[in-house]
Amino acid sequence: MVSLARAERKAARLVKGNFDMDELYDQLDSLREYVQELSAGMGKSASRQFGRARGLAADAARDAEETMKDNLAASLILALGLGIAVGYFLRRGTE
Repeated sequence: MVSLARAERKAARLVKGNFDMDELYDQLDSLREYVQELSAGMGKSASRQFGRARGLAADAARDAEETMKDNLAASLILALGLGIAVGYFLRRGTE
């Protein structure tokens, strides 16, 4: 880990003299606050979007369940066909 004194010396060499370290610290503090606000805002936005996506997925699952119940015979035939196809490919892959 880099020490603070070493970092200050490097920064002082880069600016060669007429740079105020207090101004640098103030800029770093304001940058830190900005990044914290930005990350908090993004977290809130992501949380809202996740809740919205979860609600849409739950609605889609309910719709799919209702459709399966309404078309029980077709659902059973489809499930049987998919089971046979998956079983065939699994068996074929192990040979």
